[in-house]
Amino acid sequence: MKVFRLLIFFASLSLCAGALDAHTLLNEGQANRAIALLNQQLAANSRDAEAHNLLCRVFYQEERWDRAVSECERAVELDSSNSTYQLWLGRAYGQKADHSSFVTAASIAPKVRTAFEKAIQLDPKNVEARCDVSEFYIEAPPLMGGGSDKALAQAEALARHNPAAAHWLRARVAEHRKQIDLAESEYKKAIEADHEPAERLFDLASFYRRMGRLSEMEETLNQLSKSSTKAGPELFDAASLLLRAGRNFPGAIQLFQRYSSSNAKGELAPAFQAYYRLGVLLEKAGDRPAALEAQRKALELASDYAPASSALKRLQSR
Repeated sequence: MKVFRLLIFFASLSLCAGALDAHTLLNEGQANRAIALLNQQLAANSRDAEAHNLLCRVFYQEERWDRAVSECERAVELDSSNSTYQLWLGRAYGQKADHSSFVTAASIAPKVRTAFEKAIQLDPKNVEARCDVSEFYIEAPPLMGGGSDKALAQAEALARHNPAAAHWLRARVAEHRKQIDLAESEYKKAIEADHEPAERLFDLASFYRRMGRLSEMEETLNQLSKSSTKAGPELFDAASLLLRAGRNFPGAIQLFQRYSSSNAKGELAPAFQAYYRLGVLLEKAGDRPAALEAQRKALELASDYAPASSALKRLQSR
């Protein structure tokens, strides 16, 4: 019996190590390897809620919304008391709604709100859930449970333990209400309140883009780049914003290259997306060989990432 118990103990250690490895792969944007490892874990234990949640998040990175929803639903079904699982279920529902018809989106919207609200109920200090549900409140019409007053209530709750996030949320509400001066002031207060302000600088730059103030956007992104010593996800975000705004493509290329070679990658800035967007920029710059290489690198990490696959086919057909 003692030997049997030892075998069980070491097997459990192996599974825990596997879960940690999968999370590392997720952060590094190595989708193919993460999916293979998580499928292996689920073959051994189909009721592994953490593995289902991590698999959902890989599919989320790959923009495979139906697969993400299915895996996140399974994680919550197995463990409905986990705030993180509820958060990711809400995110998966939200992206599926954003990429669906109006009728389908309307039917999904209540599920988005319910999942986020449940995540907060389970963990009132879940800042990400409070921010995400507030975005829902701001964007959704009242008939779907939206309302900017609800978002402001979340800001008050955040102010107690995350003042920077509270200022950001007040800025989002003010912007939604067309109170532009107040919004800009709150975005700047968020920067002042955060001891690591890179994310808040990105928020301000994004605001300037939406306002059409592109020179100020670039100035803020330059400040972000200079203040970032870790070459983390904020560089991915800054480069992506330049790409969307159609500004300073050489600078965006440098930021993506800097991020791709760093050891500070993040889950919401997967490496394969960085290579894909770098490839798009290189293609625009007329460097077809480098663009091909970038798209191939993206697919080496995430072979089912459709945008990179389409880009590679287009480049190869020339």
